Amino acid sequence: MHEYVEKRGLRIFATVFIHLFLITYVPIEGSSGFGIIKAVLSVSAAVVLLFHTFKLSKALLIGVVYLLYQYLSASFHPDTWRWSTLIFSAMLVCNYICIYNLIVIEKVFSIDHFIKICKWVMMAYFVVCIMQQFAIIIGIRHLPIINFMTYLDRGIGCNSLSQEPSTFGRYMLVFYYAYVKCEEYRRGEGAFTLQELFQGRHRWVTVRFLWMMLTMGSGTAFVCLILFSLYFVRRQNWYYVIPLLIISYGLIHASGIEALDRATNAIEATSTLDAQTVRETDGSASARIVPMLNSLNADFTSFETWFGKGIDAGHRISSANRTLFNDYGVVLYIIALLFSFTCAYDFWSLGTIFMFAGVGGGCGHNIYYAWGLMMVMTCVKYFHANRENLELESETAEEER
Repeated sequence: MHEYVEKRGLRIFATVFIHLFLITYVPIEGSSGFGIIKAVLSVSAAVVLLFHTFKLSKALLIGVVYLLYQYLSASFHPDTWRWSTLIFSAMLVCNYICIYNLIVIEKVFSIDHFIKICKWVMMAYFVVCIMQQFAIIIGIRHLPIINFMTYLDRGIGCNSLSQEPSTFGRYMLVFYYAYVKCEEYRRGEGAFTLQELFQGRHRWVTVRFLWMMLTMGSGTAFVCLILFSLYFVRRQNWYYVIPLLIISYGLIHASGIEALDRATNAIEATSTLDAQTVRETDGSASARIVPMLNSLNADFTSFETWFGKGIDAGHRISSANRTLFNDYGVVLYIIALLFSFTCAYDFWSLGTIFMFAGVGGGCGHNIYYAWGLMMVMTCVKYFHANRENLELESETAEEER
């Protein structure tokens, strides 16, 4: 009985953590998205990790290596040493290890409960999105109680429960992808067709997802939709699905939707692998894409390329010259990839494309929501690994114990 009560408590904690860590109420937490709520969550995660789930796991081992190397790399440049940055990094790693151990070691989530989490989060975002859009339509430009702090002047574009539309798009992509994949594992009949996602209990989840992605006013959201469309490409249908996607891409591109034009232009510019072309095409997208392209052309004979230039080196370098590994070097980037693929991603999956495209979760930096989305992808990986013997457990059965 004691074990059941403890597991139930850990389950509630993990559920609350994922909900609140990936929701930003700007009036309380500020435009950065990390405020008092997430600080309390992080302290709570440290306590849970130390006293309830401090067990040997892949996340614990790689997390320790990650932090030790990060401190070592930073020590090469004592003039840029900053404890606050390193402590924040350690906090994010501890958060992740805690949630990983709860999911994988303690097994606090059944697949049906995790699917409900995805639906609950998406529903919360949808409700606030509709409220903000209604406010815009009737002429309101500032209403903090519904997290509406800034009018974007993008039609009915809004940020919902995130700090900005681009993170809104990332959140919805990852949660919807997690929902679809886990429903796929639960039914055990392979991937869904587009038609199936508009039928039965999936219909309104899909409609809400598409409404948010198409109306939030974010070019990132359209990139996310284009990438998610790859879900429908299969070995047996690629020869007609890919041409259909290309035709659809062309027709939608001709629609004149500003956010979509930005997204497609950024994709086309990225395909040239020329950083200058990307900067000239979309200044906003270039902040995410240019570092990736610069990384391909980095000087790999340089010590600093491999071991870093010191804390916040990326902020001291012009945006035109940044890479993915300015601060701590290629070595930490490799450790971060090992961390991501060992704990959160199956390499041969659509999620990997999301990660490299910068619209999924991941580690290797101090972006809190990327670590949070990595937790969601960890659930997907866990249920994929255990898809042959999933333990479907309804809330009713649970309460009757």
